[in-house]
Amino acid sequence: MKLAFVVPRYGSSVAGGAETLCREYAERLVPDGHDITVLTSCATDHFYWRNTLPKGRSEENGVRIYRFPVSRPKDDRLMMRLEDKLAEGVTLSEAEQYAWVSNTGYSISMMDAIDATADTVDALVFLPYLFASTVYGARIRPDKSVVVPCLHDEPYARFSVIQETLNSVAGLVFNSTGEATLARRILSPRNHTAVAGAGFDPSAVPSPGAVSRGLGVARYIAYAGRREKGKNWDLLLEWATLYNQAYSPGSPLPLVTMGQGEAAPPGNRLAAATIRDLGFVPDAVRQEVFASAVAVAQLSLNESFSYVLPQAWLAAAPVIVHARCEVTRRFCEESGGGIPVECAEEYAEAVMRLDRDAALRQQMGMSGRNHVLARYGWTSVLSRLLEGIAAQVAQS
Repeated sequence: MKLAFVVPRYGSSVAGGAETLCREYAERLVPDGHDITVLTSCATDHFYWRNTLPKGRSEENGVRIYRFPVSRPKDDRLMMRLEDKLAEGVTLSEAEQYAWVSNTGYSISMMDAIDATADTVDALVFLPYLFASTVYGARIRPDKSVVVPCLHDEPYARFSVIQETLNSVAGLVFNSTGEATLARRILSPRNHTAVAGAGFDPSAVPSPGAVSRGLGVARYIAYAGRREKGKNWDLLLEWATLYNQAYSPGSPLPLVTMGQGEAAPPGNRLAAATIRDLGFVPDAVRQEVFASAVAVAQLSLNESFSYVLPQAWLAAAPVIVHARCEVTRRFCEESGGGIPVECAEEYAEAVMRLDRDAALRQQMGMSGRNHVLARYGWTSVLSRLLEGIAAQVAQS
């Protein structure tokens, strides 16, 4: 197929789940003979939207990339005012919604390129759902447009201006069945839908190595990812600290963390005592730490896929997730590889069960691993992606 991916930021140095997924799709389709182009902005971060990369054509790992400058600087004061209203539960007016979207990397020259590219490709593939590149870009040729929304249960998904775009395109490709269920509740999509997901290469279950031995603890809960409110990091730290205080004061279970962001709030000695922070680590180290953990905890509510869960399962580690996250809870139900919890008491019960029962840990970890290998190998994922795109555009 000949496809043009449209994404607000792109490149190996760009952080973000949707941006990583786009890059992996593009780079893995090229060797299979597909003609792939990426249309993106010159920005590298979604906080300031500064034009930090040169505009024009470049190539990376066989993928043609066209970068376009963001047309207007972000209005920080306006965005702060709008975000404050959203945090208070206020529904933004249509004009305010458009103002919010217009401050997410809008590029006039990118819109022109989308229009010029539409008739030269089989489909335009947009991701994720909430930025100007998708909200405005997918409206240019909705009959040729497929959106991989990477949807979260958040206020932006309820913007009428965003839902108008998502319901007008040829189709939607979701990352998981949980995301598809969430979309039916929030969007009530009228167009064609499919589920593809992210892919993983098969690998052996890691053996405990120098890193695990060097932690100085035999039992621990592991966490990998951004330490920030949006990932519910504060809640996990609170529950892990409470567990050690109330349920296991004589034999505390450390929280071994990997990733970016401040691990413990300054001055919080109880939380600091709970944490063993490794910072940002290579993938192999992360997998080794997972393999030796009692469980991998991920309490985020805002996920459309959650890379950490398949990574944990490939290491044969069970997971603990938040029961109110449609996506991660559904993953656990489908795989048998994890325990959903909704409060500190349920978290403590899950930790105690897994800590005391090695056979249960092994059973759940291997169930999760088998699910990933069966469902999320790259061949299966790319096949579902291409079939979904072809079917959606053909029916538009």
